[in-house]
Amino acid sequence: MARILVIDDDQSLLQMMNMMLRRAGHEPYLATNGHDGIKIARREMPDAAIVDVMMPELSGYEVCRILREDPKTMDIPLLILTALSQREHRDQAQDSGADDYVTKPVTRDDLVGHVEELLRTGATNIPAPLEPPPSVMVKEEAPAPAAASPLDSLVDQRPSPQKPAVQPPPTVVPRQPVTPSGLPLVAVVGLSSGVGATSLAVNLGLALMQFGRSCLVDLHQQGGQVAVQLKMVPPRNTWVDLVSEQGLDKRMIGSALMLDHAAGVAVLAGPLGPTRARLDSRSLNYLFSVLTEGFRRIVVDAQTSLDDMTLATLMHASHLVMVVGDDPADLVTVPETLHAVQSLKLPATHHIVLNHTRPSGVTHDAVMRAVNQPLSSDIPYEPAQAEALQKGMPLVMSRPDSLFSRALLQLSRQL
Repeated sequence: MARILVIDDDQSLLQMMNMMLRRAGHEPYLATNGHDGIKIARREMPDAAIVDVMMPELSGYEVCRILREDPKTMDIPLLILTALSQREHRDQAQDSGADDYVTKPVTRDDLVGHVEELLRTGATNIPAPLEPPPSVMVKEEAPAPAAASPLDSLVDQRPSPQKPAVQPPPTVVPRQPVTPSGLPLVAVVGLSSGVGATSLAVNLGLALMQFGRSCLVDLHQQGGQVAVQLKMVPPRNTWVDLVSEQGLDKRMIGSALMLDHAAGVAVLAGPLGPTRARLDSRSLNYLFSVLTEGFRRIVVDAQTSLDDMTLATLMHASHLVMVVGDDPADLVTVPETLHAVQSLKLPATHHIVLNHTRPSGVTHDAVMRAVNQPLSSDIPYEPAQAEALQKGMPLVMSRPDSLFSRALLQLSRQL
């Protein structure tokens, strides 16, 4: 008999796995969230752990990473359980320290088989300690002389003659999280790869400038396409420069922003080359709350893979724009991914957007049938898109009267 920790916020699934494991002769320990699961793992030292990916506050990826980084729990074999079956999700599970991966729905034989294999092999995916890249390391420097926060110049366009939009900077990340519903954050996520989600995020950020100054945040771990599409490359700084064990402050965030785009939009760029650095939930919480003080809207271009940074971002968003492409092959996987996102029961208002990236593709009605719900917007194909990207002049700037731009401006009014 082995002691198996199961972490899943779905009570019905948790009880089903409890029954499956007991019938196989094992002793389950149950946790309904990542925080409780980590506490149980440290206290009970189970023989293996089954961790669901889609959980609020701490995703399964974050749970695995925390268990792997703790010397006390790093040897526990870890099995990721998720509804997402694409190759990129398997890679994400491996990067987080998981030893094995099983997709929902799971049968008793599948679950028990994976558990028995883990118990036989033990933990095999224990990453060696990595030195952080130079851009992430904290430099030992003399304290900077007192000066205004770099965010002080980003005064919100709402009338406020009495005081600046940004208050004096604190020294570290606050302990208490900000209420997600209080943040004017728009998260843009592609429901599959190659659907033009980044181009929509960039144009949407520019379209939202009609309501006040906006900030674009590129949370991808490579490519830096937001900065590339705005011709702001190489970026002076990226979000990787905010990864610090010492905690964030407003000065760091202000220094990382690029503010010199012709349209006036601010950019927190993503790295051009690949990185394994990540901002944890607490740092993202503080980052978004600080940006809220200086900008009317924050538009986040999030990763399609729904990694831990994306999941933490979605928990803070007031609006979630989910982009569907017009490739017929995408309609096979989109319903599953959409269901996985919606099962998180996020506080955000959901907007499903069809983005046409080719002259001919699937129709509005075909997508609506695939997702089984109405679409918030149908963005038409625009032949001038490629030229706009090459020139660093997104269509909302260069061709504001085009059908594409009009559709984006109409979508922005829903946000």
